[in-house]
Amino acid sequence: MRYTLDTSVQYLKGVGPKIAELFGKLGVKNIEDLLYLVPRDYVPTRSIKDIKVGERVYIIARVLSTSVEPSSKGDMFVVKVTDGTGNLDIRFFKYSPRARHRFRWNKWVGFEGEIKLWMNKPEMMHPSVDFNPPDFPYPYLPIYPLTLGLTQSMVRRATLAALRELEEELSEEILPEEIVKKENFLPRHKAFWYLHYPPDMEYVREASRRLSFEELFYLQLLLLYRKQTYRRKGIAFPKGSRFSRQFLELLQAENPGFKLTKAQVRVLWEIFRDMESPYAMNRLLQGDVGSGKTIVATFAILKAIEAGYQAAFMAPTEILAEQHYISLKPWFEKLNIPIALLIGSVRPKDKKRIHEEIAEGKIKCVVGTHALIEEKVKFKKLGFVVIDEQHRFGVMQRVRLRSKGRRPDFLVMTATPIPRTLTLTIYGDLDVSIIDEMPPGRKPIITKWYKAHEREAAYQFLRAQLDKGAQAYVVFPLVEESEKVELRAATSMFEELQKGMLAGYSLGLIHGRLPGAEKERIMHAFRDGKLQALVATTVIEVGIDVPNATVILIEHAERFGLAQLHQLRGRVCRSTKQAYCLLISSPHISEEAKERLSWLEKETDGFKIAEKDLELRGPGEILGVKQHGKMNTRLVSLLTRQFKDERLIFKAINDTLDRIRMYISNIMKEDPLLTSPQHYILQRTLAQRYTPSEFLLDSG
Repeated sequence: MRYTLDTSVQYLKGVGPKIAELFGKLGVKNIEDLLYLVPRDYVPTRSIKDIKVGERVYIIARVLSTSVEPSSKGDMFVVKVTDGTGNLDIRFFKYSPRARHRFRWNKWVGFEGEIKLWMNKPEMMHPSVDFNPPDFPYPYLPIYPLTLGLTQSMVRRATLAALRELEEELSEEILPEEIVKKENFLPRHKAFWYLHYPPDMEYVREASRRLSFEELFYLQLLLLYRKQTYRRKGIAFPKGSRFSRQFLELLQAENPGFKLTKAQVRVLWEIFRDMESPYAMNRLLQGDVGSGKTIVATFAILKAIEAGYQAAFMAPTEILAEQHYISLKPWFEKLNIPIALLIGSVRPKDKKRIHEEIAEGKIKCVVGTHALIEEKVKFKKLGFVVIDEQHRFGVMQRVRLRSKGRRPDFLVMTATPIPRTLTLTIYGDLDVSIIDEMPPGRKPIITKWYKAHEREAAYQFLRAQLDKGAQAYVVFPLVEESEKVELRAATSMFEELQKGMLAGYSLGLIHGRLPGAEKERIMHAFRDGKLQALVATTVIEVGIDVPNATVILIEHAERFGLAQLHQLRGRVCRSTKQAYCLLISSPHISEEAKERLSWLEKETDGFKIAEKDLELRGPGEILGVKQHGKMNTRLVSLLTRQFKDERLIFKAINDTLDRIRMYISNIMKEDPLLTSPQHYILQRTLAQRYTPSEFLLDSG
């Protein structure tokens, strides 16, 4: 049988279907997955004469004899072994009589454990036993993550078999020769060998450096290739925009003295420049909550509509989609531009009419959720797409929306500031615009952290604000109480607050498990001022825009990350009124949680918060995003092997990314689509590593 990286692990010698199932629980399906199963540690292989008390070692020795000896802790099973350099006693507690028979005289067995003193003599106590030890005394043996039923010896045998069977394939270089020389990399097949069976720990770092570079290189190549191919053809929108000027006049008429911020003007110039170019726009718009991203997107939509095209505005939730629709509709009506809302809860009769009017081109702008990507939705001339909170959509959903038009311009927006490391690693195929300035008159949110014993004081402040006519959110991390986790839950606390700390105030309850219609009813009541406070889970994290809601109280605040707390806090930054964020923590929280809450009290800049969040959460959560989950799990493991200090990991990623993008830019200057014979290996490896939808986010 010819083995390849795609071959299922079950076909490796010593694996089979049952053990393959166990590997599957670790995310290992094929040989490539197995080779990237990064050891969590290594154990040195020692001869008996070289062992030291206190050291964890692996020895391969021949069984001399077995016996049962009494001790104060009960009978002990003792195996006397030798490796030719010395003798050693291996002691086991409660080793079954049936299992003892496996230690046959003269059999070579592997033992892994700590050397301890027993009666002033070095011995190994209750070690892991390997009845099929490696046929070669590797200086270090890998210690892998396991699952129930899977042993270290099983995984070691499998990785050894994989490395031997694929030696020829792994010997093929997939990085340009010039880069390998400049970076002074190990050959690829040696990098894989040394990752699993290193002659010295320095080789592990060198192997990890090479393989993590390779992972980042191909992710960046994918993103930049995608960017290059998508920008080949597009819509060249005419210069200028009468609709945009009229929209600005309407804004100024309703809000005397209204001016776009300098950041909004700069970003609009970047977007309009892209729209007027012959290339399709693919741009990420970052901006803190309340920075005015939707207004910027509206100007761009109007420019596209004026040129005779349709626009689609997709949001991840019905609440957010309806919010955008309510916001845009009055302006579009004044400009005589037909606009529609297309979400799952629209009545079938109305949905059919909207589908027909979109297909006929009568509706110029449609705001909606995933309903926009349904097969029934056919645009006559889609030219501009906006996706809000884009990180909540998968790759295929964006592909399907893009396929509704002929390379429409794409603007994806997020209110979650993204650190540079993540921007380059995951969003490298997008041009980036940043609104780093808030509209004039917006006051910084006052944030206060209350300890558990100060809870009454927090609610007292909340009641005082409600008495002044403000509205508030009260956020809990759970929907229902859990026996395993002692946290206040939204449903039980809603009832408790009605009878206790918020008795006499009109309250509503909203969470993700409520039917869509019920959510809409409650949100309308809150928006219309019929409810003074909304008890909620994180379902309100995005898409809630109630200017009169100026207080948010977050229970068990230590359970949330910095970025999520900042997002929740942003719900009360929707007007020029002073807003407040009250954080209540549990009685006993970690030092890291204290640092997080204390930091949020002082900082309001979303981009600084994003960087701090990255520092506190570490590479696993930051890089382990859904878009490229498997690759990022590997990358984090490889980088952790190189650097124990997480700050060094991020510095290494940034430095490496800069070099990689320089290498790739030079390659693409000469060969933009990687069609020359010398770049065949790059094109082929991309196609092997990524699915067609990931490889090219394009409708043709």
